[in-house]
Amino acid sequence: MPQDLAKTSGTNGATAGTRMESFEARAISELKMYGVITLYLWFFFFLFGLYKRMLLQENGISLWNESFAIVNALIFGKVILIAQAFNVGRALRDKALVWIVLGKSLLFMILLLLFHVAEEAIRAWFKGLPLSSSIEDFGGGTWLGLITYAAIFFVVLIPFFAFQEVAGVVGAGALSDLFFSRDRKEFKFVRE
Repeated sequence: MPQDLAKTSGTNGATAGTRMESFEARAISELKMYGVITLYLWFFFFLFGLYKRMLLQENGISLWNESFAIVNALIFGKVILIAQAFNVGRALRDKALVWIVLGKSLLFMILLLLFHVAEEAIRAWFKGLPLSSSIEDFGGGTWLGLITYAAIFFVVLIPFFAFQEVAGVVGAGALSDLFFSRDRKEFKFVRE
């Protein structure tokens, strides 16, 4: 009887160890994904802020937004990870890959714009400014400015989700090897 208890406790210990390793592996995987998302978004926000600065300086207006690029990338990266954890866009799974990519880009563009407007509204509230000032960052608060920002977000998200969806189909390791390996790789797709 004591031997049975030893086996049981050993099994539970092994299971707990496996769960901890699984949790650690998942945490590391999600941290890497967060890093990739943040770097991708930081590059976008940095270039967008730099372009905005150049346009404003052309007209004699000084603005330095690049310092906020990393903060926005960190925040939006977390928003994307949380939305993916809640399976935003899961209704698109049965569609062709192009529609999945475009659909997710559209959904996440809407999500990120809403989150950005909410973020700016909270900032305006803390500064005692009218809530309408929260959308002034979008092309001066005009509909054309908002549509332009939305279109830019949408286009920027297309390659991100395309890479992510293709990695899901061919395997993240194979896609990573294809893009980042020095050796020429040949892949054969087999339809199942």
